Amino acid sequence: MEMFTNLRYGVPIVLGIALLGVAITVLSSLIRGMVGAIALVRSYRLVSRTGLAAQGTVVRSTEHRTRLPGGFERRMVETIAFTTQSGEAVQGEAGTSDIGMEDRTGQAVEVRYDEQDPTRFVAPSDIADAVDMLGGPRAKEVGKQLAVGGIGLLAVVWAARVLLGWF
Repeated sequence: MEMFTNLRYGVPIVLGIALLGVAITVLSSLIRGMVGAIALVRSYRLVSRTGLAAQGTVVRSTEHRTRLPGGFERRMVETIAFTTQSGEAVQGEAGTSDIGMEDRTGQAVEVRYDEQDPTRFVAPSDIADAVDMLGGPRAKEVGKQLAVGGIGLLAVVWAARVLLGWF
């Protein structure tokens, strides 16, 4: 009889621990998706509506690698220097880039920056194509993270209700 009592409470505890692990993963995906969505919206606004244009120079390009489930994603991250319309000198990394592995060190580039915070800027290879860039692979990744996070959160809440019903 004691074995059945232990089994009755042991199984829900193990399931609860597993559910907690799944909940952490789901919330992590949801948070990454929301942060990515905010960054994309800000970049889109800079490129399409609110950003002021300036000419800059690529000071250096550095290869960055991001670990992905099937390997790595490689991309160049540029440090760009430019002067705002008000005369403020700015140097930093662009918030969004579409250059892939192209090294534009020493080249003049057009940047779009936030008038309130010029350190927030984008420097796509072609301003006309920038809106398409923002709807590309990065947007799909953000959408996937939000979908997995949202659906996963619903599944975790449902499973928690079922699990709590056992007690």
